Amino acid sequence: MNRSLTLYAHNRVVNSPFGLLGTDENALSFALGYTFQQCLPLLQWFLREVGIEGVHKSSLHNARIDLQRGATGQGITDVEIHLPGVFHAIVEAKVGLAVPTIEQCRKYLLRLRSTNEPIQKLVAVVQSPDKTFVKDHAQHDKQLSKRLVRFIWPRLIPECVRLMLGNSISPEAKEWVRCFYNFLDMEYGMKAFTTEVWILAISTEPIWPGGMSHWDIHQKYRVWWAYNEHTVRPLYIALRVHGELDSIYRVNRVEHSVPISDRVPEMRRIKWAKAPATIWHFGPPVPLAKPLPTGPGMFNRRIRCDLDLLLTCSSVQEIEIEMGKRRQFREE
Repeated sequence: MNRSLTLYAHNRVVNSPFGLLGTDENALSFALGYTFQQCLPLLQWFLREVGIEGVHKSSLHNARIDLQRGATGQGITDVEIHLPGVFHAIVEAKVGLAVPTIEQCRKYLLRLRSTNEPIQKLVAVVQSPDKTFVKDHAQHDKQLSKRLVRFIWPRLIPECVRLMLGNSISPEAKEWVRCFYNFLDMEYGMKAFTTEVWILAISTEPIWPGGMSHWDIHQKYRVWWAYNEHTVRPLYIALRVHGELDSIYRVNRVEHSVPISDRVPEMRRIKWAKAPATIWHFGPPVPLAKPLPTGPGMFNRRIRCDLDLLLTCSSVQEIEIEMGKRRQFREE
């Protein structure tokens, strides 16, 4: 549904209820805790990811989630998830390049010991690419070696997409997951890219008699849509037209379960355009220094590749070959 009004808070666009909290660590941890409470399958998935396995959804109804809980000498925890007799997890939320200090972690160990559950985890949910702090902290304090776990915020995004587009959760839970996804992706900008560049073949033939082509729509509305590739999150989209690729487009946001007819008014009379689609929105073209020909035998293939290959290869066909070699090397 199109919204005619835009909501701002402190001159910042608000796209979800969580956006009213702000975009700092507290806002993120509050949003995470509330979404876990509203969607147990997301909580169950998160627990498995951090090493707490075998907890059934029915058991999680007996769990408790605490936000900003404090105790003398034990610090203030961002999120605590506790199922008596089974597990106790403390989540420390960090953004930017920040990671939890060993002093923080040691305070939380006191909190974990106070409940002394069979499974104890201290989960650092971070944005930083730094992986060394887990090993470093464990070397300084052996009590952290099996408890401290690193989890990055962007890992939540693909799982939110899966739950939003599936049928495994209730409509109410799905809506809260959607709100959390919008908060992470649109308001906070917690990007999770599955590929740097997505190369797409674009038709210039009219979609309907006397109507617009895909190329016309992309140029006018700066969107690409599909019905079966909702998990692809490119940094850039590259459109090859008339056998040539000459520009890339920065992807600004991705929408899910939205009919393309909602974004392209000219398509409102087309029946299939009313089906829910995934829509990628992108910015103005960034011209390549040297346009690339497609090469033989490519037809309508869609290619995911690293950005540097657009600068070093002589054709789209060569990009596909070189990217295949890289994937094979990375898997070995």
